[in-house]
Amino acid sequence: MPKFTTRTIGRFVLAGITAVAVATALYAVTRGALGFSSEGIRGAALNVASLVVAFLLVAGIGRKPKDER
Repeated sequence: MPKFTTRTIGRFVLAGITAVAVATALYAVTRGALGFSSEGIRGAALNVASLVVAFLLVAGIGRKPKDER
């Protein structure tokens, strides 16, 4: 488990704020300009989040590299 420093915590906070801002902007565009319903937007967001998590798991995020000897 990595140690949490003020720099790491700051990056997590910044990433969270950025994610909320992007989600708000995408919601406004899809709701206003494209006319999608709230249920459709929610379903699409869950599908995309599931695909991202699956990609990260398959890609091996957090896996330690093997020693090359």
